[in-house]
Amino acid sequence: MFSKSKKTKNQTDRENLLDHFPSSSTFAESYRTLRTNLFFTVMEKDLKSVVVTSSVEGEGKTTTSVNLAHAITQTNQKVLLVDLDLRRPHLSSLFSMKKKTGVTDLVANTFGIHLGQGSLEEFSVDDLIQLTKLQKRTCRLSLENDENQVGIFFEKGLIVDIYWKNRPKSKNLANTLIRNKLLTEKEAYLALGHQKKSVQRLGTILYTMGFVSKKDIFKTLSVQTIEAIRVLSSMETGQFEFSGVSSEAIKQSISQNIDFEKLYTEFKINDNQGPYLKKAIESVIQPTNTPNLFILPSGPVSPNPSELVGSERVTFLIDHLKKQFDFIIIDTPPVMPATDALIIADRVDGTILVIRSGNTDRKIIKEVIGQYETARQPIIGTVLNRVNMKKEGYYRYYKKYYSSYYN
Repeated sequence: MFSKSKKTKNQTDRENLLDHFPSSSTFAESYRTLRTNLFFTVMEKDLKSVVVTSSVEGEGKTTTSVNLAHAITQTNQKVLLVDLDLRRPHLSSLFSMKKKTGVTDLVANTFGIHLGQGSLEEFSVDDLIQLTKLQKRTCRLSLENDENQVGIFFEKGLIVDIYWKNRPKSKNLANTLIRNKLLTEKEAYLALGHQKKSVQRLGTILYTMGFVSKKDIFKTLSVQTIEAIRVLSSMETGQFEFSGVSSEAIKQSISQNIDFEKLYTEFKINDNQGPYLKKAIESVIQPTNTPNLFILPSGPVSPNPSELVGSERVTFLIDHLKKQFDFIIIDTPPVMPATDALIIADRVDGTILVIRSGNTDRKIIKEVIGQYETARQPIIGTVLNRVNMKKEGYYRYYKKYYSSYYN
């Protein structure tokens, strides 16, 4: 039981949420004005994500985040609040979601699952490739079903080779070059004989022996890679297996001048997120009592929050969420005690700095702004919070403004 004489911070903050105020109140109007000003500030681009932070604690950044999100949902947009304050997750606490699974669970457990083998019905090709990238694994991934066998080499999470193991003989490198009149059958026979005694790839042997130019080899290999990608990305059933691979095997597998990452992104058959990752992320997003407003809790407090926030796994998570929601608001720790807000700034469209009126030293505010300028990250606006409207100057201005407006 709470003491009747003293309210908790959560109680006080909950009382300052928009759903406790009539839409005709000046408090609600102030957040609609903030919403309008926010979108007018960056009219030249489609604003879809912001970080809300402050210089120091107690300036009201979390309640500002929630109320701004509430105001944006009134324009029929689907909005997500992300609690990325992994030290003191006040947003999660405010909505009684502190014990819910969230960001840290996704980053450590979901994105960190170490697979050996399994079914493509549970983990799609996109799931497997994305997980390998996020874990920065050096390995070989073999995929097989009734129709096809495909292998992928990874080096520190990057695709360095894709090969179609049971490629039809008519489509292999030698026959393709012969069919395109770039290689004779006699030259192919000599090169293949040499390959049996060598660890080199056939393409390297062909241009080393002077039979085919590098340009023609790489052009043909690129076409073959695209074919392999299309076969790979069409595999929806079957089995997969990860295996270790030596640095020497990686070097032997790499085809120079072929950007496998770029080709895979451009030529894979579908762009759908894999079922494992999609379902896992959706399962931790919580609805609220406000229509179109959702929350992604922080999860358990992290022992190394700055490292986690700066990871590629968090970048992937934010990029995924941008595709699922119309607008994302990320609540972070204050800038002075932690660098998290600065770290995450380049992954969103801008930062909103909340300043509590009459509370924060101007030198601290200038220092925070200086840090953003040094990092070349935009602060798209500031919110002056908890202004005493009863002060004579503010009262006269607003009385004059609203009287002239509504009359």
